[in-house]
Amino acid sequence: MDLYQLKHFLALAETLNYRRTAEAVFIAQPALSRQIQQLEREVGAQLFRRDKRTVTLTPAGAYLQQEARRLIEQLEQAFRKTAQIHRGEAGEIRIGHASSAMQSILPRLLATIREQTPDLRALLMETTNRFQMAALHNREIDVGFSPNVIAPADISSRIVYAENFVVILPESHPITAETFTNLSVFAHDDFILPPLPEGIGYVESIQSLCQSYGFLPHIAYESAYSSTVLRLVEAGMGISIEPASTLRGQNLRIKTIELTDVPQKAEMRMLWLTERTTELTPFLDLIDRLLDAHAQPTPARSIH
Repeated sequence: MDLYQLKHFLALAETLNYRRTAEAVFIAQPALSRQIQQLEREVGAQLFRRDKRTVTLTPAGAYLQQEARRLIEQLEQAFRKTAQIHRGEAGEIRIGHASSAMQSILPRLLATIREQTPDLRALLMETTNRFQMAALHNREIDVGFSPNVIAPADISSRIVYAENFVVILPESHPITAETFTNLSVFAHDDFILPPLPEGIGYVESIQSLCQSYGFLPHIAYESAYSSTVLRLVEAGMGISIEPASTLRGQNLRIKTIELTDVPQKAEMRMLWLTERTTELTPFLDLIDRLLDAHAQPTPARSIH
């Protein structure tokens, strides 16, 4: 039994006419008769009653007609879904992300997925740079979004946007945006930064930024999550440096100084396992369309 036999059976069950059915499915009438006889042998039941004038369905044939319709509809739906998954339009995409990505690109990305590929389910995991590397290698996530991350050779990356760093201060801090000269004024402050192993690349960027002004930050507290960092700053436990987008939607008792005149930027990178590039191409193309729609520059896709 094959799919064509079932489809030809359903066509005959509709017309109850061998000649018209054979013409409709583009096979010879004797071939159609042989297919129906073979199907009857395989299911072990007579499906049609035939005489010189009429063809009618038997009760067994009527039952098979109902079930075959349902099975073919399910199979065709499975075929459509398979093609959608192949094109990246269905299934799941598992996304690891840093806190600042949720304040910037991810809401737009999720809205685009819902609009353009509603059958594609996005699963989110907020996590650290180090965990994203491990999760990509273990295929626990499909792509990651991390700021200033240093990726190993087998992980591809691309910059999806770059933005200014911002110094975050408690409201009571004596330095203001008006009195700020350069980062050296914070040489003796306590900093709140991610642990070095968790913020691979990102922490080094902050250290390099401070070092260019003659000091390394004294780290009083460590947290890899921006929401915790901001709350600690608000409580007066230290100061921090974060990507500007981290502050979107926040209503905290803090003040900020945007670092507009330094060469170092917060670069949000999208990461994926290089050997999965072909598999993930539909999703990477979706990112391209999203960036194009928001007039973002599109760098070369793969950076190792």
